[in-house]
Amino acid sequence: MIYLFLALLSYACTYYLTGLLIQGQLADVAEGLRHRPDAPTPGEYLRAVRPHARRAHRQYTLLAGSALAVLVCLAASWFC
Repeated sequence: MIYLFLALLSYACTYYLTGLLIQGQLADVAEGLRHRPDAPTPGEYLRAVRPHARRAHRQYTLLAGSALAVLVCLAASWFC
């Protein structure tokens, strides 16, 4: 039961952290678009990129969450 809890906790942490990182990068790029005259508006850019960002968020969460879950469960089995 503890391993299930640790795996869910690792997925939750990576979901939160990858969401922060991706949203921060999107906001930074959208802010940088304001200074370019030939670029689309930040709203248009965010509407176009949001589905790709959601997919990347899901993929990175699964990858990093799986790696973190394995490491945390191995550490828990070592100490318990």
